[in-house]
Amino acid sequence: MNRWGSAVVGYAGLARPRELLGGLRLEDVYTPAECVRSAGAALQHWAGRLAGKRAVLRLLGLPSTAEHLGRVEVLPRPTPACRATAACRDGHPPAVRLGGSLAALERPGERIRLSISHTDQWALAVALLSAALPEDQHADQHADQRVNQHEDQHDDEDR
Repeated sequence: MNRWGSAVVGYAGLARPRELLGGLRLEDVYTPAECVRSAGAALQHWAGRLAGKRAVLRLLGLPSTAEHLGRVEVLPRPTPACRATAACRDGHPPAVRLGGSLAALERPGERIRLSISHTDQWALAVALLSAALPEDQHADQHADQRVNQHEDQHDDEDR
């Protein structure tokens, strides 16, 4: 595993999120929560999230396949000052959640930090491996609530 990873995604001249993916399916690259969060958002938000996923995969030393991209979730990280969930529309720093087989790559006491920036044509992301901080517990609680709500929804659908 590296200590950092970065990625740039160009979106000049593109109109739809699918055009960012080079033939990959939107549903394979973005999680359902990411699709809900980005629905109706400008293309720069989709590009920023994709750059974030690619930066995390570079940090982990993994290729940017649809399988890997879909297991890296990038959503806002509510801060202790914000009582809202990840659905809050106020600006929050991005948080990374690894799912599926990638979750096993997380190490106790460490966190992946992500910074995303945009211009009118480019999205840039830098992922860093750092020590866990006390405020991470707040973000983890909100993430666990989101996962539990998602699982409850699927349980209801199965009945």
